[in-house]
Amino acid sequence: MAIPRLLKITFLGSVMSSGMAMVQARRQTGAYGPGINCTAHWLYGDKAAHMNQPGTRAALVGLATNTAATLFWSWLYDRALGSQPRLMRRLVVTAALGPVAYMVDYKATPKRFTPGWELVMAPRRMALVYLSMVIGMAVGARRRGADAGATRS
Repeated sequence: MAIPRLLKITFLGSVMSSGMAMVQARRQTGAYGPGINCTAHWLYGDKAAHMNQPGTRAALVGLATNTAATLFWSWLYDRALGSQPRLMRRLVVTAALGPVAYMVDYKATPKRFTPGWELVMAPRRMALVYLSMVIGMAVGARRRGADAGATRS
């Protein structure tokens, strides 16, 4: 496993999902803050979802929590892809990532440790957050021309 690749997958997945969570919270509640703050509900309780300012301690905890969770999913995603995945494997693993992450996050995880997005947004908006995470991670997992050429030699 290449650490730089894992960090790239994590970074892009986290940025995309955090950004989309903020956008969807704004559409649902009128404020950006709850989309990130709600992820800190494991520490601050459900009141974190009602904090409208994005520049709070809850936002820092929420961003860190989302990034840590994305690191977990990035590691699993990277392992599932393997070192040189063919197109079909990429498509299947990438397509499964969002639904599997949702099922584990919301069906197998104790409520206190869920992402908390259900406190702020409708399920269809949560789906967009997961989709954004998957897109970011898939872009992060792509190999560039020189990188791909080096692994084929």
